[in-house]
Amino acid sequence: MANPEDSASIPADANANADPLQLVRRAWQDVLGTAEVPLDTGFFEAGGNSMLLVMLSDELSDQTGRELEVAELFRHDTVRAQARLLDPSYEPGAPAPAAAVPDGRGRLLGSARRGRTDTTPATGPQQPEGSAAR
Repeated sequence: MANPEDSASIPADANANADPLQLVRRAWQDVLGTAEVPLDTGFFEAGGNSMLLVMLSDELSDQTGRELEVAELFRHDTVRAQARLLDPSYEPGAPAPAAAVPDGRGRLLGSARRGRTDTTPATGPQQPEGSAAR
């Protein structure tokens, strides 16, 4: 499944200028093990599960150098929504997603990955973007 052209072989700083849509699409392809990735279908509807979502979070964090919470990806659950999460300006005229403040279990998972113990949400739940918002 590994391909020398995969972004996983490119250092994170080289991905900084990459097209966010293609970066997210490649990450989904790697994690889901498929070449066909729909842009507007939810991650779970596309065959993902909670463990794969954690792997996707790690993959995107590695590629972008930005720590992404599992809860952020859960709320922004399509390729297009996750691309906007990474770069709100990638799609002209697209509204920027609200700053996602993880709460509940997603925050605990993200905190545990970073070794933090403070899991008190700063604000209430955020409006989801993607298929969950429909």
